[in-house]
Amino acid sequence: MLAMSTDSLLPPNATPLETGLARLGQRLSAVELPIADLWNPQTCPLPALPWLAWGLAISHWKTGWSVEAKRAAIADAIPYHRRKGTRSAVEEVLGRYHPSLKLIEWHEAVPRREPHTFEVRAPADVGAFFLTPAMSEQIIADVDIAKPARSHFHFVHVLDTSASLFLAVAGAGGAMFRTDAAAQLDTSRDWSAVFQTETGEPLFLPDGSDYLETH
Repeated sequence: MLAMSTDSLLPPNATPLETGLARLGQRLSAVELPIADLWNPQTCPLPALPWLAWGLAISHWKTGWSVEAKRAAIADAIPYHRRKGTRSAVEEVLGRYHPSLKLIEWHEAVPRREPHTFEVRAPADVGAFFLTPAMSEQIIADVDIAKPARSHFHFVHVLDTSASLFLAVAGAGGAMFRTDAAAQLDTSRDWSAVFQTETGEPLFLPDGSDYLETH
């Protein structure tokens, strides 16, 4: 019977590679890995936060976020994946950039747009100094991540009538353009009073004659 070494289960005729791997295993077994801390967004070390975000598939991760924002995004990862693909997820993205950015579903637009389309509207008070081409591309990219996969959208910046700037920016899943527009009276119905699906589409009465309202 072959004799065993005092610090390994390998036989005396073990190859150098086998001996090296055994010693490496001993060193790794001595390392204490705080697994619970690494998977906790509040205790995970700062250098490991991007890896934790990757492990939780946070596709909207931004390296320029504050540490607090990064930890909050990681803590919200699973609830966000549940909201992803809904109107609320898109509105959440828009709210992170500017409170005046507004989502207009296809059935809310005047005239009505094609089904499964929507607009992201930036009114005139969202100035051109904020809505630069780079910022527009970021918004388009984040909306494209959050929106339903089947939906297509346009990003519209409505300028004052005194302005004459027109800018077209292509984006993944959407396009952005600015246009001059006079003030218009919105006579469309109050869509907050209409029952809608999770994807923002209105529900109809059983006979299909009108939308199903909440009151």
